Amino acid sequence: MKKTRWRRAIGRAIGAAVLALGAGTTLAATEADQARYRGWIEQMKTAPRGPFDGIRWFCKDGRVLPPQDYSCAKKGTGWQHGQWSSQTRELRAQGWRVATLLAGIEAPKAVAAPDFTDMFGQLLVERFLVASDEGWILRKAQFYRGAIQEEDEREGARALLLAMAARDEWVGWRYAAYRTGARLLPHGADDASAAKVRSLAAALADRNAAFQPLRVKIHGSPDASDAKAVRAWAEQPAHAAQRDEALALAAEIDRVHAGMPMAQRLAATSRSLGKPPGQLPAALDDAQRAYAAAPSPERRLALSAQLLMQLRDGLAQATPAQRLAIVDLSLAVELEHFNAAGELQAAPGTPTRRQLVDRLRAGHNAAYGTGLIGRRQVLELDGQLSRLNNAESMTLAEYLPVLRSAGLLPGWGTQTLKMQFGDAMAKLAEVEPKAELFVQDQLRGSPLLAYSRTLDSLSRDANRAAGVPHKLLGQEIGSGFHALNPGLARGVLHARPDMTRLDAFKPDGIYVVPETIADLPPLAGILTAGAGNPLSHVQLLARNLGIPNVAVDEALLPALQRADGQRIVMAVSAGGLVEIDADGTRWDAVFGANPAAAQNVVFEADLSKLDLNQRDFVSLDKLRAADSGRTVGPKAAKLGELRSHFPERVAPGVGIPFGLYRATVLDKPYKGGPQTVYQWMVASFRKLEAMPAGSAEAQAYGEALRAEIYATIRNTDPGPEFRRRLRDAMARQFGAGFNGGVFIRSDTNVEDLPGFTGAGLNLTLFNIAGFDNIVKGINEVWASPYTPRAWGWRQSHMKGPEHVYPAVLLLRTVSSDISGVMVTQDVDTGDAGRLSVAVNEGVAGAVDGQAAESVRIDRTNGQVQLLAVATAPTKLVPLPAGGIARQPTSGRDTLLGPGDVRQLIDFAAEIPRKFPQHGADGKEVAADVEFAFVGGKLWLLQIRPFNESRAARSAQTLLEMDRQLASRLDRRIDLKGAVQ
Repeated sequence: MKKTRWRRAIGRAIGAAVLALGAGTTLAATEADQARYRGWIEQMKTAPRGPFDGIRWFCKDGRVLPPQDYSCAKKGTGWQHGQWSSQTRELRAQGWRVATLLAGIEAPKAVAAPDFTDMFGQLLVERFLVASDEGWILRKAQFYRGAIQEEDEREGARALLLAMAARDEWVGWRYAAYRTGARLLPHGADDASAAKVRSLAAALADRNAAFQPLRVKIHGSPDASDAKAVRAWAEQPAHAAQRDEALALAAEIDRVHAGMPMAQRLAATSRSLGKPPGQLPAALDDAQRAYAAAPSPERRLALSAQLLMQLRDGLAQATPAQRLAIVDLSLAVELEHFNAAGELQAAPGTPTRRQLVDRLRAGHNAAYGTGLIGRRQVLELDGQLSRLNNAESMTLAEYLPVLRSAGLLPGWGTQTLKMQFGDAMAKLAEVEPKAELFVQDQLRGSPLLAYSRTLDSLSRDANRAAGVPHKLLGQEIGSGFHALNPGLARGVLHARPDMTRLDAFKPDGIYVVPETIADLPPLAGILTAGAGNPLSHVQLLARNLGIPNVAVDEALLPALQRADGQRIVMAVSAGGLVEIDADGTRWDAVFGANPAAAQNVVFEADLSKLDLNQRDFVSLDKLRAADSGRTVGPKAAKLGELRSHFPERVAPGVGIPFGLYRATVLDKPYKGGPQTVYQWMVASFRKLEAMPAGSAEAQAYGEALRAEIYATIRNTDPGPEFRRRLRDAMARQFGAGFNGGVFIRSDTNVEDLPGFTGAGLNLTLFNIAGFDNIVKGINEVWASPYTPRAWGWRQSHMKGPEHVYPAVLLLRTVSSDISGVMVTQDVDTGDAGRLSVAVNEGVAGAVDGQAAESVRIDRTNGQVQLLAVATAPTKLVPLPAGGIARQPTSGRDTLLGPGDVRQLIDFAAEIPRKFPQHGADGKEVAADVEFAFVGGKLWLLQIRPFNESRAARSAQTLLEMDRQLASRLDRRIDLKGAVQ
């Protein structure tokens, strides 16, 4: 079954929970099952009854009766609509909530249900599919009389939206989802105009039976497109006698959906609210007067943006009914903003830079007003754009960072919608791929469309002044790229990869992925269709190996998809310039002189200090940094060093050294024969190395060898003596009778080396409880260097692969409020005066690629620059009895408070003195620190050198891109001048 990004990020953790709890797993649908389900969806699209097999009365007392007149037909005692077919019921049982009807819904109970967000998300994605795909599974069923009762559906939708409005989260951090529901679910009162439309349609069907299917559609699921369908029907020669009548009906449908002028709409809403809360009365009166004066499009753009903000801020003090009315008005104001932006786009003449900056401000205000961003993000953008307020001109060095900050907004908005609807989209996409277009569709109708166009105009203008535009397949673009990693890559573009088949990814592929997900296998380049997490494990690994990664706005995806399967070159400079070009002969010289950085990273184990004679369990208290690569790996060694200085900030732990792994696993006889497992491995690796590199023979032999090593290690019985000594060591360290949980962390001798990070390649199991489960987990972690992903990333870069020795660290579980990663420099600029930090709620925050709160912290004054808020919808929470639970996040737009920031700054200042980190050349480098906060207290989980690819940063092509930019940074930009 296809997994969402969130499910992938915690896949290993869920496995740990199963181990810890001794639970069974729910079997995922097989590929054959999914193919069958997709076939059912296609059949429903053309079946006369779609997802239904009949019409029934659904009575309040629970009875389901045939559709005779004497059934529970008395008003208020039941509802008539379609009955799900057996296929629909099975799809819903498997988690695909298709054909959801709202008639008779017990709204408060539904909204309070634990799975409501999934139900609501799938409901809205399905409404999108119905609207965009000719009715989708209702393509024929919308003409099936009685299957959908529009009045009952509208009544149910209104009840649902009112029940949601009674809960603050839906007008708070889930506001974007609530507004989307109000937009997609018809829920207004049945006014005289709508009743007239139904009456005219019924009369026309009585006179001409051929109109009956349209009459059923208009009565069951009306929308604005009905007018076009009625006019098309009227133009058919066979219907000439009813032509005038049909055209009158179409005109009436247009009137129903046209809405009223904004000034009139504001007055009507103000009256309907009765006593509007807070500052809303004055805001509505001011806006009404402004609109009555017929303002210019420029003024309407700013006015609508301001009103959207005021409406959102007025929700907190409103009643549920007022909240829904305010949101309905907000949707009308959003349309007004959209229309004003369209008029400005089409207007003749060239705007000034100042005018476009004002439009950007209106755009981010409107984005807040529509729920796409939060107050914190508005303040960040206000602060950036305020630099331009009073200046008549400024240098490119001052101007470009402001535009780069403004360029974060489209990614923020995308991530907000993915947070709200990502799971629902991914689930329905398993049976209908078009579901993946839901977020793109919502963005196209949002303020971000005009904002992105304005930003692109300003960015193109600035890039022309700098002489270095971004390039996408031969076209210059101003915005839409945000460089995460520098590097050069040459390979095949995979713009629509199957994210369920990561094992099919190829090392020479350049992949468009939904986010920088945790389990990416080896590849040449990454295009992240989202904000990206610059400090996740896979991101740090890619940076280390010189694999370029660029966050790409949704608006650029179609251009990339058109080039799917083509060979391309991806060049990303350290300064953030991006060029994606069709491969050709002009790149031969570039890659001849500067081969891909990933191919230049080669490392080997330091055997000179390796001590395999240490075969005792060791307390974390006795380990020091000097033990790294000698008896244990860097996690245990450096945490032991940290614990000696900060005993209250590092959890107690037990180390299982390399030598104990060697004795327990590698020195055992191989299949009962004369060779040990180690001797067999050495002979097998030499045989593999003798084969032609990259040949089919080598690939097949290598995969078989990897699989056998993995199975051998995983299935080795450590024996009773190992168990006895482990139990004693845990009792000494954690206390006699300890029954809590531990993290079982891999800790090899070939990670966090000078020049190679290996971040996240091997397994960590979360919160394992129960002695037998811990023993099983140790075997899993010992074997993890030989999973396909770890092998794939490491094997082509390592000399002497038989010398991979996994130590293990058993670390007592710390139940984190928030956790994350800190790099003691700005990862984009290398500025040591700023810290780069990414955090999420729960344990394992940021490292697995979740959409994290990402900030830069000024070490001198603690000032925080926001790059992204945390939009991961779930967090991992350790359970008291072992294992983990995936729980909803709080939706807070600020995770790191001032006290947390101060602790990180203070600890970063200690690192050069107490824990200096060194690169491959022996020089001191920035530190990469994993940390957590529990009750406001900083806990330390890991420290390693922050390794970057020197080849990626020294490639001549990339240096030249930045050199051109640097040569023009002192050029002044006239903010009052017209864009070029």
